[in-house]
Amino acid sequence: MPDSCDRLSLDVEMNPYPAAGIEVRLIQRFVALGRRRVLEIGCGDGRLTMQLARLAASVVAVDPDREALCEAQAAARQQGIRNVQFVYGAGETLRRVGAPFDVAVFSWSL
Repeated sequence: MPDSCDRLSLDVEMNPYPAAGIEVRLIQRFVALGRRRVLEIGCGDGRLTMQLARLAASVVAVDPDREALCEAQAAARQQGIRNVQFVYGAGETLRRVGAPFDVAVFSWSL
């Protein structure tokens, strides 16, 4: 018979990411995003990208996972977001794509 901790872990869905909006609010404590050019390295499925795009002038979102990048592009289209350029590749091998930037974000990318 499992103990109460085992039961609890089976009953509660764990999300590895913070709640929507928390990261953007934290970023804005240090830098305003309005009318800024943002580079997001490791955008994954676009979870944070869409939040950044609603505030920034433009976002260049980079990821080495082609499938995740396709999901991000589909999400942007579905949400009517047009100020994001998606780039396939790793952040360390980028060659001045859309540079210069006002803000660079690297969140949950390791």
